[in-house]
Amino acid sequence: MPSLVLILALALGVCEAVHWQKLACSYEIRHEDLQRVWCRQSSPDCCTGLIFNRSDSLLDGGKLMVTEGSQSFTVTVLKPGLEEGVYWCGVLTQDGVIIKLAERFFDSGVTGTYIWNIARWVLLPLLPIVTVFTNVYIRKIYG
Repeated sequence: MPSLVLILALALGVCEAVHWQKLACSYEIRHEDLQRVWCRQSSPDCCTGLIFNRSDSLLDGGKLMVTEGSQSFTVTVLKPGLEEGVYWCGVLTQDGVIIKLAERFFDSGVTGTYIWNIARWVLLPLLPIVTVFTNVYIRKIYG
C-alpha cells in the first residue's frame, strides 16, 4: 500500500525534486544597514537588477527569497525561469556605489524540470509492468 501512495504522489508531482539555486552574501558589520543589491551581470563592471532592504524577504513577485543571517544574507531562486547568467549580490553605499559581495553563475533551471515532467509519465506505466513481470518470473523459477 505505501508503494501505491508513492506512485500516486510521483504521478501528481508531489515528490518532484527541487534544486533551488542560492547565493550567500557575507558583509562587514559596517555594511549591515545598507540596502542590498541583486543583479545580473551585463558587462564585467556593470549589472542590472533589484535594490532591496534588510527587511524584505520576497523579491521579484515571489521568484526570489532573501534570508538574513549573521553578517550575511542569502538569495534563493524559488521559481525556474531566471535568465541564465552571472548574478551578483552586494550592498549599495550612500554614494550609489555597489560593493559586490559574491557572484555565481545561475542556469535557467527549466531544462531539468521539463525533462523530469516528461520522463515521469514514461516511467510511471513501466513500474507496474516491471513489478508484475518480476513477480511472475520469480514464481516461475522458484515456485
